[in-house]
Amino acid sequence: MTTQVPPSALLPLNPEQLARLQAATTDLTPTQLAWVSGYFWGVLNQQPAALAATPAPAAEMPGITIISASQTGNARRVAEALRDDLLAAKLNVKLVNAGDYKFKQIASEKLLIVVTSTQGEGEPPEEAVALHKFLFSKKAPKLENTAFAVFSLGDSSYEFFCQSGKDFDSKLAETGW
Repeated sequence: MTTQVPPSALLPLNPEQLARLQAATTDLTPTQLAWVSGYFWGVLNQQPAALAATPAPAAEMPGITIISASQTGNARRVAEALRDDLLAAKLNVKLVNAGDYKFKQIASEKLLIVVTSTQGEGEPPEEAVALHKFLFSKKAPKLENTAFAVFSLGDSSYEFFCQSGKDFDSKLAETGW
C-alpha cells in the first residue's frame, strides 16, 4: 500500500503554519509525538463550544470522487456505505460506477477513492477493465494534484488476493504525487 503526503491545498493549515509545526516536531521521538498529539487533543476539548473551530463548509472543500468497481455487488455496497458516511460528515461526495466514469477527467480529481473487487486471476471486475487499461496505457495523465485511496476486496484463499486493488494503488502512485 502506498502512503503519500497530501497536496498542501488539501490541508487545514496554511504553508506557514505547516512549516512551523514541522519545525517544532522534527527532532521529537515517537513517544514525544504521541504525547504532543494527546496534548493538542486535550487543548481542543477544553475550549468552550463557541470558540471551537468549525469545519469548512462543503463548498470550500474539494469534492471526493468514489469509483466503485464491483463484479458481484460487494464492492459497490462498501462504496455506498463509504459515501453515506462521508455525506453524514457533510462532505461533498460523488459515487460513480467504474463503467460510467469518464476516466479522461481523472487528472482533474482532487480526492479520489477507488473501491474495487478482484476476479479470476487477479483481474479487475468487468466494469473496471476500461479504466484499468486506461491507467496502464501511455495515455494515462500525471495525477500531480490528486490524493487517492484504494479499497480492495478479495478472497484471501486465492493466489492473486486483492491484485486488482494492488494494481490500481501502484499505478495511481506511479502517475501521482
